[in-house]
Amino acid sequence: MTAMQFGSYVFPHNPRKIELSFSNSIATHLQPSRGVLSQNLGKRARVVRCEGELFAATADAALAQLNTLSGACSSSAAATLYLPAGGQFSAYVSRFGFAAQGDGRIISYYVEFIECEGGGS
Repeated sequence: MTAMQFGSYVFPHNPRKIELSFSNSIATHLQPSRGVLSQNLGKRARVVRCEGELFAATADAALAQLNTLSGACSSSAAATLYLPAGGQFSAYVSRFGFAAQGDGRIISYYVEFIECEGGGS
């Protein structure tokens, strides 16, 4: 398993939880005396939801890691997302947040990526 990466940012530790989901757009049409017809309109964008922790020996070092991650997530541009189990595609960050408790040496974060047009492999 390789390190997760978004653009030039390489996650120091792979997120604790990585969830990949994708679906199809299905339209249903009611046809008198025939019932319901379903039509596959194609694939929707893939979504990757991650949860993890940044940790360091001091709160300042953990905050420096958070600032680097936050900077990578705050860009409005798409970047290539490389997943640890293989696969990559162009994506935007759609959500990012964090929480720190205790002495600040461990910071929990979540980030959600959504595939952009053009996709990938």
